[in-house]
Amino acid sequence: MTGFTVALPSGYRPDWVLSYHGRDPDGPAERVQDSRITKALDLPGGPVLLTIDIGTEVASCAADRALSDAELSTTSHIAARMLGVATDVSGLERWAAEDPQVAKLLGDRIGLRPALTATVWEGLVWAIVGQQVNLRFAGTLRRTLIELAGTPHPSGRIAHPGPAAVARLDPEELGQRKFSRAKAAYLIGAAQAAVEGRVDYEALPGMTPEAAEARLTGLKGIGPWTRQYLLLRACGFPDCVPAGDAGLAAGLQRFHGLERRPTPEEQKQLMAPYAPFRSLATAHMWAGFA
Repeated sequence: MTGFTVALPSGYRPDWVLSYHGRDPDGPAERVQDSRITKALDLPGGPVLLTIDIGTEVASCAADRALSDAELSTTSHIAARMLGVATDVSGLERWAAEDPQVAKLLGDRIGLRPALTATVWEGLVWAIVGQQVNLRFAGTLRRTLIELAGTPHPSGRIAHPGPAAVARLDPEELGQRKFSRAKAAYLIGAAQAAVEGRVDYEALPGMTPEAAEARLTGLKGIGPWTRQYLLLRACGFPDCVPAGDAGLAAGLQRFHGLERRPTPEEQKQLMAPYAPFRSLATAHMWAGFA
C-alpha cells in the first residue's frame, strides 16, 4: 500500500466535490460514501484502487498496492484534480463582498470549488455520453462503456478505459447497448484521435484556453458546448461558459427570474459580467440554482 496526503485550502468545502463524484451511485469506476471517494485507476503496473478520505485540513489518500515513483506522481495528480484544490476562488469571493449580485450568486457556498474529472479523457467521455440526454441516461451509457472496455480491479471496481481501449470497440456493439450511431462514432473517433497522436488530451490543461479549444475544434461531435464543458470540467480553465448547457440555462432562468430558459447566446450575455471568473460562476449557478 502507498499513502500520501493532499493539502486542502483554507475554507475548503467537500460537499460539492463529493456530490459530483457520487453523481452516479452505480458507477463501476468510483463510489462515494460519507467523506470517502474510492476510484479504480488503470496504471502501468496494473489496476489500483485509490481511496481519498477528506478531512478538515488534508485529504488522506492511499493506493492498495505499492506504487512506482511515476505511478505515485500520476495518482497524486489525479487525487488533486478530483478534489479541485487548484481552483482559485479568492477573486470571485472578494468580488462578492463588494457586489450584491455576485453575493447573491455565491449565497452560502463560500469555499465551493469545482471538482475536475480524474483525467481529461474521462471528462471528454462524460461530455460525449451526456450530449442531448439526461444525467441518468448518460450514467447508463458511461457504465456500459466502462464495463465493455475498462480494466477490472479485484475489489470489483473497474478502471475507466483509456483511448486505446475505446478505439478498439465495435460501434455495432455499442449500438446494441443503447448508444446512438452518432454517439458511438463520436466516442470512437475521439479515441482514435488520441491513439493516432492527433490530440493529446492530457496536455490540454498546459495550453492556453484558446489553443486547447483549437486542438479540439474539428473533431467530429465535439461542438462548442462540449469544448467549453471540457475546458471547464476537465482542464480547469477559469473563464469558460458552456453555453447551451441545460443546467446553466435552468440556473440562469431561476437566478434572474426569467419567464423562459435563455438561449445559448443569451446565456453568454448573462454570464459575461462574471469574467474572468465565469467557470466558478457557472459552478455556482449549477450548485445553487439549477
